[in-house]
Amino acid sequence: MVLQSPELRSLDTCLRSLKARWQEYRDQGNFEHFVEFTLALDNLTEHLNRLKLPGLLRQCEGLENAALALFGDESSHPVSARDAAALEHQVDALLHTIETAQAASAGAEEDQRRRTASSSHAEAEWAKPRSIWLIAGERHAWVPGLVEQLGFFGFRVFRFGWSDPAPDAASPLVALCIPPADGYAAAALQSIERLRSEHPTSQLFCLAVPKSLEVTVALLRAGADVTIQAEQETVTVLGRLLDLLQTREQDPYRVLVVEDSPTAVAMIQRSLSQHGIDSHPIDNPQLLLSAVEQYRPDLVLMDMYMPHCTGVEATRVLRQLTDYQSLPVVYLSSETDMGMQVEALRLGGDQFLTKPCNPVLLAAVVKTKIERYREMQRHSQHDSLTGLLNHSAAKGRLNQLVQSLQGAPEPLCVAMLDIDHFKSVNDTYGHPVGDQVIRSLAWLLKGRLRASDIIGRYGGEEFIVALRSAGLREAESVLDTIRADFATLPHAHAGGTLRATFSAGLASFPQWGTGNDLTHAADEALLEAKRQGRNRIVLARSRKADQ
Repeated sequence: MVLQSPELRSLDTCLRSLKARWQEYRDQGNFEHFVEFTLALDNLTEHLNRLKLPGLLRQCEGLENAALALFGDESSHPVSARDAAALEHQVDALLHTIETAQAASAGAEEDQRRRTASSSHAEAEWAKPRSIWLIAGERHAWVPGLVEQLGFFGFRVFRFGWSDPAPDAASPLVALCIPPADGYAAAALQSIERLRSEHPTSQLFCLAVPKSLEVTVALLRAGADVTIQAEQETVTVLGRLLDLLQTREQDPYRVLVVEDSPTAVAMIQRSLSQHGIDSHPIDNPQLLLSAVEQYRPDLVLMDMYMPHCTGVEATRVLRQLTDYQSLPVVYLSSETDMGMQVEALRLGGDQFLTKPCNPVLLAAVVKTKIERYREMQRHSQHDSLTGLLNHSAAKGRLNQLVQSLQGAPEPLCVAMLDIDHFKSVNDTYGHPVGDQVIRSLAWLLKGRLRASDIIGRYGGEEFIVALRSAGLREAESVLDTIRADFATLPHAHAGGTLRATFSAGLASFPQWGTGNDLTHAADEALLEAKRQGRNRIVLARSRKADQ
């Protein structure tokens, strides 16, 4: 997997912090420095998970587990010379593995930059190849169709057999394993272990896995990240691959700390800041409602006992408001009475942490609760069939983007796309085939466009796309390539395959200055594309031409 420059810089920051915190502990050996070391290690683990680097993540998690087993308290430090040496060996091994992977990724990125230097801007920006290794028997029936499908969605496939050496090339995004004739036996498991060891930044997908706990556990132990059963092949593989390409850009996590102890607030904020989590403290629960309204937190850390009212009472008030009924609330208290803890949870809390709280545990609980909360919100904004933004979410994102660009020089293009003659597809082949045609276009858009672009299912067979930093001609070129490729994409049905096309209308900002104006202009251009015969892209008429 090629790490882009911002990711490399962010990972470098995590590595420097880990090295510094470990060296401080080795030099001074006190508990406070061990806490800082474990926080830096937990932050690196989270970063590797966010970058979807499974081999490195497993190695980092092993080191983290070893460190947490030695956490203890002030009386436990410094740890024994033997334990310190064992930890240092794991730290050095992890840093060496990550730095080696970084060097390989940076080299691959430079090679790609040289290859695209003479290409057009559109090709260099939009058509970066994604490498897939396919490990399968030479005559396996699935190989030709799978290679064809992957090629349509922008992946470059290298196929080799189980007994062949791996390519002497940069690590792939994913290695897809189709089992040999004897299934996932010992030899295949050894090959998977070797792939995991040699390519720690790649994802390993094992296809055609039988419904067997024993086989699945063996594959996971060998280093597989994803196991897919035979009947799920095309849909699941393509969907999971395209998900890997989507880097979800999100705002920093926000935590409202309701705590009247300055010492506790300082500890909490230090623990959270180590993980890039923003926090805002208030020492009076009477300020709770105005604080959640202004700060818009993803989670509330609530002290149980404060002046004016208890944390449970404050939470019950919060739960009376529709906007905050699902907002996670985690209680912090020295309360050890199990009955009172259970009652507190029944009255609106989500978890109970006993003071003093391990800072690593605190950060882990906060991140997990926020991730689930944001995932729940994400599901409410995404279309269940395609995984794209739904109608209201796409319009909201576009309006926010246009508002942010007012007075800025950055160009923006908005396209409305509609699958041609879609009703006849449903009428002739049935709704499941129609759904697959819709899903295929969604996948093609996700695979070919950038994570920074807005892609939404506007309704039925209609889509909306917003291309940032793209002029009208560049956007037209990109979308026209996708249009041509979609027209050749085969869609399977009981009697064979069918092909479909789409039409699109394209409008640009700032020629149209609001989100509504852009979508209306693009929609008018889409209608014109259909009047001209479909399977084409039409640019919105300029306002000057209408005058």
